[in-house]
Amino acid sequence: MSSYSFSHQFYQRWTRAPEQIRAAIVQELTDITTLLQTDTPYESFTFSLPDLDAHLDELYSAHKAEQVAAKALADKQAEQRDAAEQQRLAEEKKLEEEKARDAARIEEEAKKEKQQAEQAQKESDEQSRAEQEKSDIEAATRDKQTTSDAHSPTNNEKNDVNDHSHTVNQTENTIVKPQKGAAIDLSFKNPELTAAHESLIQELEMHVDDYLSEQMMQISEDLKSWLRAEVGQQLAGITEKNQAVEDIVQENMAKKH
Repeated sequence: MSSYSFSHQFYQRWTRAPEQIRAAIVQELTDITTLLQTDTPYESFTFSLPDLDAHLDELYSAHKAEQVAAKALADKQAEQRDAAEQQRLAEEKKLEEEKARDAARIEEEAKKEKQQAEQAQKESDEQSRAEQEKSDIEAATRDKQTTSDAHSPTNNEKNDVNDHSHTVNQTENTIVKPQKGAAIDLSFKNPELTAAHESLIQELEMHVDDYLSEQMMQISEDLKSWLRAEVGQQLAGITEKNQAVEDIVQENMAKKH
């Protein structure tokens, strides 16, 4: 008895065929095998599938429709997965942006707080420096006042000046007006004076004027000399004190900076 073997391509096509197709073909072969048996009446035999080709076309059409539906379902599910993935990425991106904004806001607030703290420290330092400068100026002013009081004329010096002025006044009174009780009679005994007498009297009056002018000039020069020396001494002390105060202020400012 001869044997029959199917080709490799037939096996691949057969295994890849849908289950309904293979079942229909197997049924068709079963009917043929039944028909070939000797005890099968040919006139009354009928095939299970009256039209195998039409039935296979229907099966292929149904299988193709199922594949299309499955592909559509798979595509829809893929789209849903892609949409869900996109949504997840968008939410993650939004969350990251919110975190970045929060971090930027916190950093900005920290920067503002730092600037405010630095500004407050700067104002405090300026206030402390101003108070220190004010204190230095007040101390320098007190020292200046103490020095000025030290160089001011004492009561004895003032008394010396008054005594000197009193002496000058006494000298004037002595020269211009004779002291009370002096044996000088200012009334003229003989109102009729000769021209020589008038000339002599005028000459004596000129001598008196010259003497008084010379004395007053000397007194004026003495007073001017005393005034120049005293005021110069006080101004020199004030200048030295002001220079010392300026040196102290500059030294304090240099230490602060």
